[in-house]
Amino acid sequence: MFEINGVTWDIVFVNPNSDRLRRSDGSITCGVCDFGDRCIYLSNMLQGAFLRKVFIHEVCHSAIFSYSIDLDLAQEEFLCDFIATYGDEIFAVVDDLFMALKKIA
Repeated sequence: MFEINGVTWDIVFVNPNSDRLRRSDGSITCGVCDFGDRCIYLSNMLQGAFLRKVFIHEVCHSAIFSYSIDLDLAQEEFLCDFIATYGDEIFAVVDDLFMALKKIA
C-alpha cells in the first residue's frame, strides 16, 4: 500500500489470465492501474527488471489519477512508458550533477 497526493493505493498480484489485467479493448496485459479500485494489479509471473519497469509504469498512472492530470490515453501511455524506461537514467544524471553543484557552492 502507498499514498500519492492523499490517495491510498493497493498493490495486488494476480494470475496472468485474471480479468483484472484486461484492458478496455479486451486484451490482457501484465499490469493495470484501476482508479475505481485504487489498486495496481500486476501479473504474478513478473520478475526482476521487467517487474520493476511495469510497476513504475503503473505507479505513474496512479500519480496521474491522484493529481487529476488530464491526458488522453496515448499521452498518458507515452508518459508512463517514458518514465519507466528512462527515469532511472534521468534521476541518476540529476543526482550526480546536484552533488557536483553542492561541492562548488
